Order: sequence, then structure tokens, then C-alpha cells
Amino acid sequence: MTGIGTRVQTDEAASTPQVRSPSGHTLPRPPALLAWLASVVTVSVIVATQFLPCSGDPALRGAGVCLLLPAGMLIFWPLYLLAKRGGREGRGYVQAGCVVRRGPYAVARHPQYLGYTLLSWGFALLSGHWLALVLAAAGSALFCLQALQEERYCLDRFGEPYERYRRRVPRYNVVLGIVRLLRGGRR
Repeated sequence: MTGIGTRVQTDEAASTPQVRSPSGHTLPRPPALLAWLASVVTVSVIVATQFLPCSGDPALRGAGVCLLLPAGMLIFWPLYLLAKRGGREGRGYVQAGCVVRRGPYAVARHPQYLGYTLLSWGFALLSGHWLALVLAAAGSALFCLQALQEERYCLDRFGEPYERYRRRVPRYNVVLGIVRLLRGGRR
């Protein structure tokens, strides 16, 4: 975790906090549309797999279980870290006031999106049905696009400290993130 702070002003007309970048300009709200769409697709995969015929292929089912095991940890551990270490300044956990670099954020910049993607693919592989696989691919693409939007927002919001974090920690590649962490954060 870093101690990167942001100035927050209240807009008297809307009574909502305005986030300012390090250079002082007011930032819009963080992008969320694609995350909501991706979440709907992920839930659709889970629901669809309850009604679609399941594949009898034990390899697919085993791969699905292997993806589901880390998914929960990657979804819920970051929520805890953002709430506890994110310097929220009275806002929700999503609008952390500093760059969080601990736990899963030390090895992947978007561990929650990775967790939701693994959840989606895990259920899709358990099912093995083509529709579940297509939905999982669509959800994955939406989470990737959301991550790109959020990174632009975080660069505007946190500036150089986020750029250093972005250079050191990969977007999703946990294996590369662990290797870099063990090497002391070097590329």
C-alpha cells in the first residue's frame, strides 16, 4: 500500500465527492458500465449452466473445478484489502484514495476481474456447452475492456505512482507478477 492521497471536495449542488487528480483537475466518476455488463454476463453463465446439458468430459469438468478454486479468493480478498487499505476517505471501497499494492494487487493489477473471469470460465468448462463457453468469452472481453478504461482513470487520478505500479505489476498474469515480486519488483 502507498500513502498516495487525493484531494476530495464536495460539490454543494450534488453533495457528492469530487475527485481531483494530482494536477488539480476534477476527474469524472470511475468507469463502471463495462464491469456491470461483464458481471451480468458472468451471472448469465452461472445461471445458464444450471439449465444446459453438461459435458461428460472429465477433463473439461476437472479444468472447470481448477479454475473455480482460486476464483473466490481473487474476488473477495481484494474487496477486503480495498476496504481496509485503500484510504477511502468516506467513499465506497471501489474509490480507494491510494494505490493498493498488497496481497493480490502485488501480483496482478486487476485480481477481481481475473477472479470473475476464472469463475465464468470455470462454470463454462463444467458445463462444456457451447453457449456457456461463448458467454464466458464475452464476459472475459468485457472485463479486459473495463480494466483498460480503469487504468486510464487511475493514471489520471494517481499519476506517476500508478504508472510505476503499472510498469511493475502485470494486468492479469499472476505467474509473471509472482516472478517480478520475488525479484524485488523488477521487470
